[in-house]
Amino acid sequence: MDKIQHGYDFGGAAFNLNDPQDRELVRFILSQALFGEATGVYCGKSLFAARSLEAARFYVRQARQELNHLELFAEVFRSLNMTPAPAHWVVKLLSAHNNYYPLKVLMEHAIGEGMVLDIFKDVLLQTLPDDHPAVPEIKKKLRVVVREEEEHVAWGEKETRAMLAERPWLRWPYYGLLELQIVLARLMVRPFARRAEGHPVLSHLGPFVDFVSARIRQQGRDLGITPEAPVGAVKRLGAMAWGVALFLRSQVSTSRSTLEKTYLTELGFVG
Repeated sequence: MDKIQHGYDFGGAAFNLNDPQDRELVRFILSQALFGEATGVYCGKSLFAARSLEAARFYVRQARQELNHLELFAEVFRSLNMTPAPAHWVVKLLSAHNNYYPLKVLMEHAIGEGMVLDIFKDVLLQTLPDDHPAVPEIKKKLRVVVREEEEHVAWGEKETRAMLAERPWLRWPYYGLLELQIVLARLMVRPFARRAEGHPVLSHLGPFVDFVSARIRQQGRDLGITPEAPVGAVKRLGAMAWGVALFLRSQVSTSRSTLEKTYLTELGFVG
């Protein structure tokens, strides 16, 4: 199996699974991952709103993968003799489903699953200690998950580009939502900053969050969302407000199916 290329280097730092505090930290991380995989049920509405046969095929495949990941993380909990904790409110907000397809592909796939990938690839694969008897098998499973999540992110980026090509006005609220997700991620890790000093893994918390923030902004630039020139505070807040308004609208909108209207074209009988 090919070696996973890490983005952030924890320098060999690892949790101690014999230490109760470290076990609680690992339990917290895995609990957020478990909730994230449970949101794979959102693929049902994604399939309903799929704008093409290609999109429909992707969501069918993703739904199967996410449900497999859910069972996989349950096995991880059992192998570590842990019980899942409830999801953090920030994770619930970041992974909230919406009924507006252009937001789904950005927030749920390109950005949301990109942040999940950072946790799986850079945190769990590096900081779970290999000397624990259950960890080598856990990491084998995580490598499979990482490769499938990479496919999901690539799909989100592809569809986001398509949405921007069709609706260029989305660029600014997209940028606001991207910045808002970075702010929320920083809020989530802030309580752990007090325990960072002297801890082999948590001492990397600040640099890791900075790395993730920089990676997301670069992802935004690659997608044509994040401006190359620095954005002033007022314009950034305006973009975030527009993004929030669009997200709130998506919570009360209704998904619409289009495939039954385009199937003849999609199958090559028309056009």
